[in-house]
Amino acid sequence: MSEPKVLFEDHGNIAVIKLNRPEKRNALDPETVLLFNDYSEKAKDPKYRAVVVTGDESAFCGGADLTAAVEGMGWESVEQGLNEGYHVGLNNLVYMDKVVIAAVEGACAGIGCAYYLSSDISVMAKSSFFQIGFSKIALIPDGGSNWLLTKVVGYQQAFRMAAEAKRVSAEECMNLGMCSEVCEDGQAFDTAMELAKHYATLAPRAIFKTKHLMRDSFNKSYEDNLKAEAKMQEEMVGRKDNIEGVTAFIEKRKPNFTGE
Repeated sequence: MSEPKVLFEDHGNIAVIKLNRPEKRNALDPETVLLFNDYSEKAKDPKYRAVVVTGDESAFCGGADLTAAVEGMGWESVEQGLNEGYHVGLNNLVYMDKVVIAAVEGACAGIGCAYYLSSDISVMAKSSFFQIGFSKIALIPDGGSNWLLTKVVGYQQAFRMAAEAKRVSAEECMNLGMCSEVCEDGQAFDTAMELAKHYATLAPRAIFKTKHLMRDSFNKSYEDNLKAEAKMQEEMVGRKDNIEGVTAFIEKRKPNFTGE
């Protein structure tokens, strides 16, 4: 019996979602997309403080499985496949109430770039690369990549990456602010897990609210975001984790945050 195309690993307070099609460079077919969606729902469980999304040492994700795409992606239309398939898992990553860390080895290509961009933090191995190569097959970037990439690197850089299907090295991604850390080949997952363990010790509600405000800032004016900050801070002050953090600071010890 073959292994599932996506694996879910429970590491205590860290959830790992791993694409598992090495023979296809972890390309996405309908079954893989739906499994990913299910596991991204499972990762919402409050017991998890962080989520790591990864592939294997051959690739993070080689994009959509073009064989499946030619056959209609398993849905009645490409539009339906994106809206009812891919977008479900991608939105789960964007709106997840905890940090999502992408651990990238090898290729991150096509719609795999959307999963990378929808994560909060990306860790890349030295020889890995990002290539939003839809133009090579006369298509446009999808999965939210047009919007997300432009917000990260600016219009001109994003447009050239997409229009020219540029292969962007891990070092270039780091310099452009697309990833936060570059590590040795074969170490992306372990590096991401160490980072996830660190985030698991931080105040969960503060992390989520910070993520929410920063994500929402793409859609709001400065004034509206300022008001949202003030309202949210009012809700945060005096909670158990706030009191614990202040007490630990005064007592010069490590805080024990519970999410309350």
